[in-house]
Amino acid sequence: MDNNPFTGLRMPSTSAPRTRRVSSSEVKRICRALHYRTGMPPKTTSQQVALAFLIGLRTAMRAGEILSLGRDCLDLNQRVARVQHKMQYLTGRPRDIPLTRQAVRLLRPVAEQEKCFTVSSAVLEATFRRARDRLLIADLHFHDSRAEALTRLARKVDVMTLARISGHADIRILQRVYYRESAADIAARI
Repeated sequence: MDNNPFTGLRMPSTSAPRTRRVSSSEVKRICRALHYRTGMPPKTTSQQVALAFLIGLRTAMRAGEILSLGRDCLDLNQRVARVQHKMQYLTGRPRDIPLTRQAVRLLRPVAEQEKCFTVSSAVLEATFRRARDRLLIADLHFHDSRAEALTRLARKVDVMTLARISGHADIRILQRVYYRESAADIAARI
């Protein structure tokens, strides 16, 4: 080979983190479009997707963690979920996630099932995207529920507790990527 094929190749610059917040009106519209009723066990795929989205907003769990929930990993009395997670190969142990009272209320109708959700991650994503597009909601992703939950929880707990809830070892990622409170929101609170 006469010359290096990588000469002049540059890595793409990292894009700015998302700042998209999830409004309560969008949550209501999505749940309505997916025919979900709070307190009722989901009977359809759409209802399961709506419930998973609500749980994401209350717990900051990833979609895969939510879909892995079942009676063996839920302790609603202590308000804790123990789930396998994507970084478990490094930590060597499952992640314990504290559940808010609202999350326990949402999970109660499905908590005794072997698996709380029967949908795959691909079906969850596609169903959520279809509902969002049908409602003409711009630039909303299922994963935004995690960032929204962490932003809301940041008002209630300190940063170390927030990192423990989210499962982040590096709190810089938590601040840069997931904490989405605007300067105007902070100014309104101080």
